[in-house]
Amino acid sequence: MRTTDVIPAPGPAAPAGPAWGPLRMGLGGNRLAGPDSFGPPADEAEGRRAVETACDLGVAVIDTADCYGPYRSERIIGDVLRRRGARPPVATKAGVVRDSSGGWAVDARPERLLEAAEGSLRRLGLDALDLLQLHHPSTRIPLEEQVGALQEARRRGLTRHVGLCNVTLEQLRLAEREGPVASVQNHLHARRVTPAVLELVAYCRERGITVMAYQPFAEGALLREPRVLDAAERQGVTPAQVALGVLLDLGDHVLPLPGAGRAVHVVANARATRSHLARREGR
Repeated sequence: MRTTDVIPAPGPAAPAGPAWGPLRMGLGGNRLAGPDSFGPPADEAEGRRAVETACDLGVAVIDTADCYGPYRSERIIGDVLRRRGARPPVATKAGVVRDSSGGWAVDARPERLLEAAEGSLRRLGLDALDLLQLHHPSTRIPLEEQVGALQEARRRGLTRHVGLCNVTLEQLRLAEREGPVASVQNHLHARRVTPAVLELVAYCRERGITVMAYQPFAEGALLREPRVLDAAERQGVTPAQVALGVLLDLGDHVLPLPGAGRAVHVVANARATRSHLARREGR
């Protein structure tokens, strides 16, 4: 099936999601959490500066999860937001927990998802979450029950919008039967742009669903890949600009989510995003 052959499922299009910030890039909050999440240990003061910088630059969204730390990323973001007026939308995720060995485990029981939403609200200091996402579907519980819990959180006013992470097109279609889905967040970078991904991206565009691409640099490996380095040299741009450009060119509804625990990295990623978009528009 060609991308242009994808036809949205019957029914009304998904309602508009959060009022995304003007910069077509988000801040991934995983690196704010330190050694219990991804990346090197975080300096909390520097992490706060990274969040402040992201807010000042007008990123589309700040994305986090209750398991990052656990809880540390949400607390850092909440500390910053309490001191600010205007802010970008904040997305968080529920359904993944730390297990007894220090690893990761899926726990998407409906009652756990609702409890997680309430905890995230407290740590972030918000009246309602802008976006609550299912972190990873459980294979032990029907997807309808997992998504149903998030939709119940929306009906209770705990979140304004519901999103999904790490899902296929088939799972997205199934989830939409339970209520509106505003976003899909998947592990997506230049090496992962497959026909199946293009089909999902096209479907989301037709349905008004935002696609958020986490780990757009493949944890840095993509920025060292010879093909990316060669393309950057030929075009006179940075490897980050090449990597982000592949995602930005998939559609205006696609938001890269590079993780950053330092303000300098937020600025560099924003510069690469803006530079690519300006080149594409011929400015």
